[in-house]
Amino acid sequence: MKRDTFAHGVEPGGLYNTNEIKILICYMLAGAGEPMPRQTVLDIIYGNGMANLFEAGAAIDELIRYDNIIESEDGSLSLTETGRQIADTLSGMIPLTLRERSVKSAIQMLTRIRRERENTVTIEKLDKGCNVTCTINDQHSPLLSITLRVADTLQAQIIKENFLNDPVLFYRSVLSVLTGDAHCTNDGRHIQIDLK
Repeated sequence: MKRDTFAHGVEPGGLYNTNEIKILICYMLAGAGEPMPRQTVLDIIYGNGMANLFEAGAAIDELIRYDNIIESEDGSLSLTETGRQIADTLSGMIPLTLRERSVKSAIQMLTRIRRERENTVTIEKLDKGCNVTCTINDQHSPLLSITLRVADTLQAQIIKENFLNDPVLFYRSVLSVLTGDAHCTNDGRHIQIDLK
């Protein structure tokens, strides 16, 4: 019965054993190379079917209690030296695919968090449609800001997601087009921009 309770959300090949989940968390934090928000760690583990959400939360609490990881005031988790030793010596107990997937997901999530911190998107609802303002910041001042009027919040969210997925590509594209460094073709139905 206990296994059924804690199997919710766990895909085939996922982890059920608390010790294995703790090792995976330590390995993921070591592979990420920087502190990660607690919720992000849980989202990665549960969202990828690696372990049950409640088991993963309990594993984090145990790792904190035994000083294997430290939780900062802002909720970020970082490894202690003991946690790093756990990742180094015991990671072989965890399937390679789970280890690789956890680190890849952690790096992707940290990149996304960094992009959201460094670049902003604001959505302003209007009587008809929305204004979406995408801003790329350089240190503490705006490098590029563009405002688009769109039909609805769905389009606004799509623009936000696509902008935050690769703000550098957006910046390069705009800069290349405006400086004449891009080759543009327009056949009436499609616009193609080739960056130099």
